[in-house]
Amino acid sequence: MRRVISPVEKVFRETLPNGIPGYEVREQQIEMALAVERGLLQEHHVIAEAGTGTGKSFAYLVPLSHAVADDARGIVSTATIALQEQLLCKDIPFLEKALGVDFRAELAKGKGNYLCLVRYIEELQNKGLFPDEEVLERLRDWVDTTETGDRAELPFEPGETWSRVCCDDTCPGRRCYLYDDCFLVRARKRLQDARIIICNHALFFTDLHLRECSGGVASLLPAYRYVVFDEAQHIEQAARRTMGIEVSAMRLPVLLFQLRKRDGCHLDAVQRALALNGEFFAAVASSRKGTGSSFSLPADADLRSLGGELIKAVEDTVRLFDPDLIGERENAIFNCLERYNRDLGEVLNAADPEKVYWVEITESSGRRQLVTLHATPLDVSETLNRLLFSNEELASAVMTSATLSIGGDFAYFRASTGCSGALEVTVDSPFSYEEQCLLYLPPGLPDPRDPDFYARVAPIIEGILLQTGGSAFVLFTSYRGMNEVYDLIAGKMPFRVLRQGDLPKQKLIQVFKDDVQSVLLATASYWEGVDVPGEALTCVILVKLPFSVPDDPVMEARLKAIERTGRSAFYSLSLPEAVIRLKQGFGRLIRTRQDRGVVAILDPRVRTRPYGRIFLDVLPPCRTAFTLEEVAAFLSSG
Repeated sequence: MRRVISPVEKVFRETLPNGIPGYEVREQQIEMALAVERGLLQEHHVIAEAGTGTGKSFAYLVPLSHAVADDARGIVSTATIALQEQLLCKDIPFLEKALGVDFRAELAKGKGNYLCLVRYIEELQNKGLFPDEEVLERLRDWVDTTETGDRAELPFEPGETWSRVCCDDTCPGRRCYLYDDCFLVRARKRLQDARIIICNHALFFTDLHLRECSGGVASLLPAYRYVVFDEAQHIEQAARRTMGIEVSAMRLPVLLFQLRKRDGCHLDAVQRALALNGEFFAAVASSRKGTGSSFSLPADADLRSLGGELIKAVEDTVRLFDPDLIGERENAIFNCLERYNRDLGEVLNAADPEKVYWVEITESSGRRQLVTLHATPLDVSETLNRLLFSNEELASAVMTSATLSIGGDFAYFRASTGCSGALEVTVDSPFSYEEQCLLYLPPGLPDPRDPDFYARVAPIIEGILLQTGGSAFVLFTSYRGMNEVYDLIAGKMPFRVLRQGDLPKQKLIQVFKDDVQSVLLATASYWEGVDVPGEALTCVILVKLPFSVPDDPVMEARLKAIERTGRSAFYSLSLPEAVIRLKQGFGRLIRTRQDRGVVAILDPRVRTRPYGRIFLDVLPPCRTAFTLEEVAAFLSSG
C-alpha cells in the first residue's frame, strides 16, 4: 500500500523538486518540517534542533503557512536583523512564488523606528536651539515623500536627531491630534491584515510583558495563535532583559527636553533635574572598580541619597507645571516621568531578592560613555511558562536553532525557558563533517589560568595561520586576550590582521570577506550569527572554552542563586552555557557543502578535565589532528 504523505511533506518531495530545477531534497529538512506540522496541527509546542544546512526556515515556514491559512496568525521571532532580512527578502518570496501562495507577511518594528509627526513639527518650530539644523532640513524633504516614516528608508544617517523626532513612550495614542496621519498607527494597521508577522525577540517579549502589566488591554502585536522562535537559544536572555528595568543616563533628558518646549514649564526646575541627573550618573560611573563594562550596583548611602534628590527634582518639575496648560501631550510626558521615578526608586532600593541590580557602561556615538542601571530577574522560566507556554490563546510555540541541546538532551533549554512537555526533534546537518572539517587539538597547551597564557598561545596561533594561509577567525572570550594576541602577532603575519572594534561590525565582516587571506580577531558577538561561506574562512581558532567571565554581575548572581539551592552552579549553568557557545563558535566554519577547513581549540581542558569530553561529544563527528603536519596534509588533500 502506498504511504499517504501529508500536505507539508508533499511540498518538499514533489512541489518544490518538480517546480524548481536543481532543488535538493533534504531528509533532515523534511523530518523537522513534519515535527513542526504535527506540533501546529495537534497544538503542541515543539523544540527542534537542526544542524547547519538543514534549511530550518523552510522547515517551519511551509507548515506555518498551512496553519495560518484559515485566518489564524503566526509570529516568527528572530534574534538578528540579518535573519529577518533573509526571511522577508529571500525565503518568503521564494516560497510564495514556488507555492503560488501569498503569505501576507509583514515586518513588525519597535515604535522608535518611526517618525513622530508631532515631535518632528516641534523640532522645526524650535530651529536654532540645536546644532543639527541641516539634518532637520534633510528630514523635511524625506517627510514630504515617505509613505511609511520608517527610519530604514532614510537616504542618510540622522544621528542623535532621530531620538528627538521618533515615536516614543510619550505618545498620547488616540488622543493625539495627528493620530489619523501617524506613521506608527499605519504600520500597526498593516500588521492587523498580516497572516505572518516577522519581529525580533526584544519586541516579542516587550509585547508579552506589556500584555501582562496592562491586564491584556495594551499590546504591540495583534493577537496570534502560533509563534516560531528562530535562533531560540536567545529567548531566555531576551525575556530577562525586557522583563527587567533599565534606567539610562539619557532616559530623563529625553523626557525633559520635550517638557521644556511646553507652555507653562518652569525652566529652572528642568535645569536642576538635568544637573542632578548628570551628577547622579557620574557618581554611578565613578563607583566602578576595575575596567569591566558591567558591575554590581554598590550599596552606597550617598548614591541613594543623590538618587533621592533626583527623584524629588523630577516631582518638583511636574508639580510646578501650570495646571491650566496641561494637555494630552503633557499628561503623556508626566506618565513617563512617573514611570521613570518608579523605576529609579526600585533600582536604588534593590529590595527584590529575585533580581540582580547592576550597572552597564557602554560607548555611545562620539566615544561618549552611556551609563545604564539595571534590575534584572534572575529566573524567567516560571514567568515564560505562565505567560507563554501555558497561555490557552497560544496553540503552539516552535523553538528552533542549531544549538539548543547538549548531546541531544534539551533539559537545560527546557529548564531555562520553562517549556515542558514539548515535542522534541534533533536532526543532524546534511554536511559531511568527516570530509569537510578537521578538528585540531595541539598538545602542550598552557593552562588557561596561567597569567602568560595569551603570550604562550600566540606562537601557536601564528603557526596555524601560516599553515592555513590566513582566512581565519580567531575567537576569544575577552577583549584583554584579543588585544594582547593582536599586539603580539599583527605585525608578523604576511596577511592583513583585523580586530573587532576597529570598524563597525558589518563593515569589518565585509572587509574580511573581500580580503580572502585576512584574519579576524574577535570576541563574544562573533561566536554566532556570522555567516562567511567560501574561501574567505577556512580556519576557526577557539582560544579558550567560552565560560562566562566571572565579573558579569548577572551571571554571578545566577550562580549564587543556584548554589543556595544546594545544586552545582558549574554543572547547572556555567558548563551548559559554555558547551552551547562552543557549538556556536564551531559552527562558523562549515556553512555550505563546498566549505572545507580546520577548527582549532587551544584550551587544554577539553582533553585534561573530565568535563572536556562533554565539549567534544557535542561537536559533529569529524577527524581529529594533533600536529601541524596533519593539518597541512588535510588542507593539501582538499
